[in-house]
Amino acid sequence: MLFFVNIYLSDKLAMFRVINNIIDRCFFTVTFIVGVQLPAFIIQYKHRLSGHLSEAKLHLVEFQNIADLHYQGNLSAMITKYQANSEPSIVNTAEIIDQLVIRVEYLQSQLSVITNDVYIERIYNFIVYGDKVIIKDTLTDFSLTIPLEINALSTGAVIAIVGLIAKEIIVSLLKLLGKKMSPRHQKSSH
Repeated sequence: MLFFVNIYLSDKLAMFRVINNIIDRCFFTVTFIVGVQLPAFIIQYKHRLSGHLSEAKLHLVEFQNIADLHYQGNLSAMITKYQANSEPSIVNTAEIIDQLVIRVEYLQSQLSVITNDVYIERIYNFIVYGDKVIIKDTLTDFSLTIPLEINALSTGAVIAIVGLIAKEIIVSLLKLLGKKMSPRHQKSSH
């Protein structure tokens, strides 16, 4: 009878291992796919950022043309002259030009940190310094993709492996906690 109980328990354990193996593979696949979305998202963010920069530069070119004609190309001199004007609309125009110059510089700096040659720095800069408004807009229009480039695949693999290791640690800790909390263990410790 004990022999049949051992076979039965062994079969149940084998089935549990198979199910756990399937769960691990599914978990790895899902975390891998999620992991490759980060580089894909950064690419779409970079494109949106470039679009904002192109738009801002296009507007700034018109003011630069005026500065070229009347202020020897010195946009700062034009802004200063406009700010000193007594006409409120001219002063407001100076503020718009100044904000546009600041916007172009800001977007250029954002784009330069996101196009860094070192891939890890690019991810870090995106996470730490990325423009929250543009990130939110990118997320709104984000389309899932699986880029077939080594950086994206590496990122996906690293995130999947770390996720799988974290899952195993959590499961092990829960098992350990379950053993410590079991009534049999509590009686033997008294």
